[in-house]
Amino acid sequence: MDNNESPEILERKQGVAGVFGRAAATYDRVGPRFFSHFGRRLVELAEIPNGASVLDIATGRGAVLFPTVEAVGAQGRVTGIDLAQEMIEENREEIKRLHLQNAEVCEMDAENLEFPDESFDCVLCSFAIFFFPKLDRALSEMYRVLKPSGCIAVTTWGQRDETWKWFNDLIEAYLPSEPDVQQAPDPQPAAEPVFNTQEGLEAILASAGFVDIRIVSEAKKFTYMGEEEWWSTLWSHGFREVLEEIEKKMGVDGLKRFQSDALEKIKVIKQTEGIHQLYSVLFGLGSKPSDEQ
Repeated sequence: MDNNESPEILERKQGVAGVFGRAAATYDRVGPRFFSHFGRRLVELAEIPNGASVLDIATGRGAVLFPTVEAVGAQGRVTGIDLAQEMIEENREEIKRLHLQNAEVCEMDAENLEFPDESFDCVLCSFAIFFFPKLDRALSEMYRVLKPSGCIAVTTWGQRDETWKWFNDLIEAYLPSEPDVQQAPDPQPAAEPVFNTQEGLEAILASAGFVDIRIVSEAKKFTYMGEEEWWSTLWSHGFREVLEEIEKKMGVDGLKRFQSDALEKIKVIKQTEGIHQLYSVLFGLGSKPSDEQ
């Protein structure tokens, strides 16, 4: 992280690193492993050539990193970065356990990549671009470290499963949205990036200078075995920030009430084989223009 950044941005980055650091031990290790599934799909869609040098941004527990190691082969190289040191430590142990010689991980900020220009054949980023306070800066850095004609591949969440609207309503009941503060109108307000539509994701990549953009939409249903597995999974990824905020504002008893209310709703939708949830995902693929373009 850049110490010259504003206190607000530094606080946000430290907060994200803290949440995912606390989740690292169980991240993508409890419940249905949807990060692993979509991570492997990202690697497949990117069509990474054997022998390539690849950067995996916000590597987490390696849902993209380890399939990429397989794709590039012994002659390739994969570098994973993450803001959460705990994620890095977990991956280092896994790399050591698997005796991988062509993978490395390090703590680094995506908005301040510590690599020379044109270092990588491919840059991957799964379920993270919506966390970057300065998205344009992060995309600029990805563009900079990518070789001409190199590929970029990202994933974002698509449209929410409407059958789970009740859950969003429950969260709103416990964490009401802050009222908008009236300010003087901006004569030219900047358009907010849209992450969950094909048009929005295409515009995000195009604004960074990437070409030959292709957006792939996929959805897959995952099954939680029961209420406790579903609840444990919520703590294992970024949603734990919401749970921690409820506990911070309403105390332990408030969090217990939220859990009780949620599990009562879950019992209603639970089927014989478990709790089904449909996850919709957008894959954004593109490339950096060649020197000739």
